[in-house]
Amino acid sequence: MTKTEARKLAKSRRSAVDLYTVGHAMAGVLFTLPAWCSADTVLAFASMPDEPDTAEILQQTLADGKRLLLPRVLSRTKMDWVEISSLSQLRPGAYGILEAPANLPAFDTAALDGGALALIPCLAASPDGVRLGRGGGYYDRFLAHYKGRRLLVCPTAALLDDLPCEGWDVRFARQEILTEKGTLL
Repeated sequence: MTKTEARKLAKSRRSAVDLYTVGHAMAGVLFTLPAWCSADTVLAFASMPDEPDTAEILQQTLADGKRLLLPRVLSRTKMDWVEISSLSQLRPGAYGILEAPANLPAFDTAALDGGALALIPCLAASPDGVRLGRGGGYYDRFLAHYKGRRLLVCPTAALLDDLPCEGWDVRFARQEILTEKGTLL
């Protein structure tokens, strides 16, 4: 299967599930994990309509007093991370994704320590840890330098047995793949 075919299949499978309900269930699982409980900084994403709803996660991050960082697209190949203190700061940015406005400064993710937890989106994943994104490479470039804890946010409907993988694609351990049913242990 090519990446184009895998993306088409993943989008079809995801369209058959209620992603609000999936996101709510994922949040419930996430909030019980040691990685969440010990995190002082959460790198997350504002979900698009075809992704598990992350609103509850973003709200809880702020309610718990954790630092919340969201990505901001700068160009076709670059993104940065911005700390936000309220979801009301978000505005539609590149690709219609809610992100921090341009007037907020970028956060230096190199300064993050072991208290950070990154929640990474995907279109699909395989049980052996291959992540299939949208094809822009933003997260692969970020993850190549990020050394903190991370979880791949993937609904069970988007778990595909076999995904194509290139040399630059970042892999995840089974326990780093978060579904609405838990992590894959």
